[in-house]
Amino acid sequence: MSDSYRQPGVVLTDRRFTVPLDHADPAGETIELYAREVVASDKAGQDLPWLVYLQGGPGFGAHRFVGRQAWLDRALKEFRVLLLDQRGTGRSTPANRQTLPLRGGPAEQAAYLTRFRADSIVRDCELVRREVTGGAPGPSSARASAASARSPTSPSPPKGSPRP
Repeated sequence: MSDSYRQPGVVLTDRRFTVPLDHADPAGETIELYAREVVASDKAGQDLPWLVYLQGGPGFGAHRFVGRQAWLDRALKEFRVLLLDQRGTGRSTPANRQTLPLRGGPAEQAAYLTRFRADSIVRDCELVRREVTGGAPGPSSARASAASARSPTSPSPPKGSPRP
C-alpha cells in the first residue's frame, strides 16, 4: 500500500519495496526499502521517465524535500523522481548499533554487513526499476548491469585495462 499526499507543486508517494538480503539467495531472508516518489503536480498523471536519487553516505536516508527545492525543481520538469533510502539507511530496514547485536557475534555481524555494499544497492535499484516500470528497461540499466557484473571481491583489472 502506498500513501500519497500533496505539498506545494508536487505529489509525494511513500513506497516500500521488498528485496532479498542476499541477492545470491533470492528465496532467503528479505529486507524492506523505503522510497519517496516525487512528481510535479501538473505531471502526476503522465508516464514520465524515472530518476533515482541515492543519497551520499554513509548511512543516511534520502533528503526529504519540501516542495520543489534545489535540483529537484529542475528534475521534476522531465522526470518522476524516486528518493531511495538505500538498504540499512533512513526508513529502510536498519543496520545499526541496535540491530547488529541481534545478528550474533562479531563474525556474524560482519557477514551480515557484507550484504550492504554497493553491489547489493545496484541490484536493489534494478529490482525497484522493474517494479516501478513494469519491467521496461531504462537507459542506465545496461551500465548498471555491467558495473555490477564484476564482483567487488574479485581483483581489479590491470592498470590501463578497460573497466566494465
